[in-house]
Amino acid sequence: MNFPQGFDFDKNTREILQSLDRRGSLPHAIIIESPNTQAAEKLALFLAAYSVCGCGGERPCMTCNQCEKALDKAHPDISYPKPDKNKSKTYDVKSMRAIISDAYIKPNEAAVKVYVFEHADSRFTPIVQNTFLKLFEEPPENVRFILICENAQRMLDTIRSRFTTIRFGGAARLDENAVAAAEKIAEGILSAREYDLLLSLKALEDKELYEQIFTALKQILRDAMGLLSGAKTLGNRELAQRLAARFTAVKLINMIELCDRSEQQIKQNVNINLLTTRLCGEFRRISWQR
Repeated sequence: MNFPQGFDFDKNTREILQSLDRRGSLPHAIIIESPNTQAAEKLALFLAAYSVCGCGGERPCMTCNQCEKALDKAHPDISYPKPDKNKSKTYDVKSMRAIISDAYIKPNEAAVKVYVFEHADSRFTPIVQNTFLKLFEEPPENVRFILICENAQRMLDTIRSRFTTIRFGGAARLDENAVAAAEKIAEGILSAREYDLLLSLKALEDKELYEQIFTALKQILRDAMGLLSGAKTLGNRELAQRLAARFTAVKLINMIELCDRSEQQIKQNVNINLLTTRLCGEFRRISWQR
């Protein structure tokens, strides 16, 4: 793999990219996760050029006709779909279905087609992600998908499991208050008293922190899932161990998906008091269901 001037990524990122290159081709689905949006977009541009490069040597050469079009964002086989002009600035199902249909049409010039989605973690609603799911499960051989995320944990687990994630530029740091609030919610889920959980969910009323609280809570739940399969934890190991001892993987997944749905509902300005009450009931239902 060639790293021309202007694409001097850090050592770890270069090693990851070179390992992908040694396999002969890029994975069909890649998530680029970075708090630095500009750097992530540069990496996406690099991967798009790599995919369509027409030189016979190391790719991307950045000098062939295909690469030059990629750099100018004028290549007919590289798309940067934009969200619909709606208030939430998210993609809608109708647009996604059009992209799915287009993905099965052969490329115009290059050997592959590339779709780059910017800010995917905030623009892809759970409904849209589920619409895309079958395409990601059984993609056409000549198509590549690149999702740019600040925090890939905001994507559904069913989506992330089908992507190769490249993290660079430092992990997004969560607010300490958000982490503490998430741990209290996890404690509430474990508590025998419903009031403990309902009280802990009040933290979601903070419009500045609720996204980070959900992110931290989902990480705690994922840590618990990881322990069930022998993986290491990223956060509070003792709390994750107690969750893993109490709940099955299926229940933990259901809780993560509940967090995803609830977070999107808050973004849609749902009544927060009604949501926290319903959320409390749903966590309790999942906890006690057989």
